[in-house]
Amino acid sequence: MATQALRTVTDRFSLVDNIRKHTPHNGRNYLMSAIRATINSPEVQERINLGEMYGYYSHTNRALYHKETGSLDLPDACYVTIDGKPVMLKNVPSNRTLKISMDDDGIIEHTQEILDTDPGHIVDGMERSNAGGWSWATGGSDAALSRVSSFHGFDYVTTPNYISLNRKAAMLESADAHALRLAELLKSGYSEQGAADILKHFEQMQSHELMIESAQRNMYLQSDLLIMQGRLMELEEEAKQQKADLDEALAVRQRRAAMLESAIKTLPVFLTEEQKTAMLSMSSEDDLKTVEAMFESIATGHISSLPLNNSGRREVAPAKTSKIGEISPILPVGFKGFL
Repeated sequence: MATQALRTVTDRFSLVDNIRKHTPHNGRNYLMSAIRATINSPEVQERINLGEMYGYYSHTNRALYHKETGSLDLPDACYVTIDGKPVMLKNVPSNRTLKISMDDDGIIEHTQEILDTDPGHIVDGMERSNAGGWSWATGGSDAALSRVSSFHGFDYVTTPNYISLNRKAAMLESADAHALRLAELLKSGYSEQGAADILKHFEQMQSHELMIESAQRNMYLQSDLLIMQGRLMELEEEAKQQKADLDEALAVRQRRAAMLESAIKTLPVFLTEEQKTAMLSMSSEDDLKTVEAMFESIATGHISSLPLNNSGRREVAPAKTSKIGEISPILPVGFKGFL
């Protein structure tokens, strides 16, 4: 598409510090590394170098075509469905991107060539009068963090999400914006009636785009809410599983303590409550010292230092005696003794 240029403009905006505080914007939190990788990709740089990264006056045609096909790249003409009927759109570009970059602070800088086309003259007049601004067309995924994966140029819109850093004061403080816009359109060659019609259309588009931005913002908020609800459900499931694991661990510990307590009762020694508690618990250094001391006493033969449990003790009966002394046991004939 061979076109002449009216002029070139360079503009900047911040993805981090949004100047808008009280008016709608998409509120995206961009993944900066993804943006840098996208705008520096061979495909994007080739399209820019070939002069094919076109932009348009308003997002409207691009949005309609994207809804129909899923693509953000407009052909010269296309059909879209509006109110159930096919409508042909002629997509005449108003500008094209000559270069784009991003610094470490999240500042996007881009240069646009405004074309000598009907939409280009409108954009030229609007830009000179500080009306509207540049809005990029990007593809990717939107969630709590937006990941840009494709770049399709800049359109000129009535209500840009990100206000220009180069002329933010003029955009926010213009005392007679309507008269200024009208004068710039007249300078661009439009008649008074033509300029008035364009301004009327501009104001209608501005109202329409504000409603679209508000709807998009609600959509993003709903998406974030669904994501957070999903994460909450995951955390609740994790908490349930952790509780089940803790309950199982407690049950195992209780069974182990019961079995150990049963085994302690069969020991041939009597244990104090302190010793029993230490063996069953084994949860501190003091418990360990108590049990070690008990085992050391047993190992070194100091069994007398431990109270014996007499409940199962057997007494050895004394040998029977007679008047002439101890009765010798009766042994089998030929028994010599044990080897």
